Amino acid sequence: MKRTTHRRNPAAHHGSDVLFRRPISRREFLRISAACTALPLMSCGHMLRGPGPNERLQLAKIAVGGMGESDLQELSGHPGVTFIGLCDVDARGKEKLAGKYPNATWFSDWREMLAKLGDRIDGVSISTPDHMHAPIAMTAMQMGKHVYCQKPLGHSALENRRLAEFAKAHPKLVTQMGTQRSAAIGRRQQLQLLREGAVGKFREIHAWSDRPAGWWPQGEKRPPGSETPPAWLSWDLFLGVAPERPYLSNRYTPFNWRGTYDFGCGALGDMGCHIMDYPFLAAKLGYPVSVRCDATDATDDEYPTKETITLQYESTDMTVPGGIKVVWYDGGLRPKNSSLGIPDDVDVRGNAIVVVGEKGSMLCPLDPERDKSGAIVLTDEPQVWNTEKGKLGLKLPALERRNHWHHWVDGCFGKSVPEANFAFAGLLCESLSVGAAASRFANRDLKYDAAAIAFSNEPAATSILQKPYRAGWKVEGL
Repeated sequence: MKRTTHRRNPAAHHGSDVLFRRPISRREFLRISAACTALPLMSCGHMLRGPGPNERLQLAKIAVGGMGESDLQELSGHPGVTFIGLCDVDARGKEKLAGKYPNATWFSDWREMLAKLGDRIDGVSISTPDHMHAPIAMTAMQMGKHVYCQKPLGHSALENRRLAEFAKAHPKLVTQMGTQRSAAIGRRQQLQLLREGAVGKFREIHAWSDRPAGWWPQGEKRPPGSETPPAWLSWDLFLGVAPERPYLSNRYTPFNWRGTYDFGCGALGDMGCHIMDYPFLAAKLGYPVSVRCDATDATDDEYPTKETITLQYESTDMTVPGGIKVVWYDGGLRPKNSSLGIPDDVDVRGNAIVVVGEKGSMLCPLDPERDKSGAIVLTDEPQVWNTEKGKLGLKLPALERRNHWHHWVDGCFGKSVPEANFAFAGLLCESLSVGAAASRFANRDLKYDAAAIAFSNEPAATSILQKPYRAGWKVEGL
């Protein structure tokens, strides 16, 4: 199939000095969304050949600050990519980056960007706060766009389920969750060794992070007061699907939103995707059957400062019979090495996961760590202790380096299949959403009804697992 001919707007294609401040009306957006949903999805056949001399993947970027800027730079580094649309609720992004992307038209409202540039866009990259991931990703996929979305995939259990289902039903759409650490050689070695039976059948999985560790506030009550948003910020667009609340400087944006229930998923949502993905994939885990969060200082507005979350799963062909327990620790909590089958003198710091199996235990650090001199004191290579032989001298698989972002772009050209596609990412992140929701009902055993996406013994949790959207922000399918 020949490449689709896009209708061009010369003024928009060569950039614009206008930052769109006026959101399109709800009626107009619903009309456009309905029309897009009714259209057949792109066959994507024009991408399977790879780029020719004049063929490039035309992308739109939503959120360009922080991790959004990193995503933008990495994706721009692929020789087959051109950004034609850039969007952020913070107008300062344009001041900083406009000169680097002269072919891009700038917007503050992602709905307006998709409505105006939709017929020219091949894919969308999303780096907003967690609560806006699913609305944008679902809208883009319904329009037939490939999607790269930062982690966690969705904010609620329902969102993650629906995104996974849509991705499965439309396999020609290339999707990728932004877990860039999954491309590291050490982490991919972990996955391969686990699949090959390095520890035998899985018994338990224990994962931890030092977050929030002062990165953002948690365990606090909703702050009082109200301020006028600065001229450069479209506060209503930042809220998006979330309930209305007043603006407070340095409280939510640009970074401190993650510990607030309405916007983020706490430390589990921030780091769990990075740490738990490959062991979860290797164990072939499905939906949890129960969850318990042990914590003492969760509030009505924020996640606790530290917690232990225990998820129970049914057994698979990779686990021992009778089910498997997955335990998450954050805020500085961590199990003792001896309880995991690891010698007490092993230095386990920061963010890591241990898979306890029939034959031994595998330690999987998230990132290499260096001392003040720059020397590596902890690698991200997997380490295995056998119950009978002690530490094993592993022959690690030889793997090539991979650029996580370019892997998605190559997938759009039919050259790769991203592991963190939405079908898997949605399944993983549903578990994380269930764990995050449990912190609202701390120190209780909750039974998870996966078919109903609900806690069967806590009806009040339905609005958390299946959160309603603010009036005027309804997205079909969510």
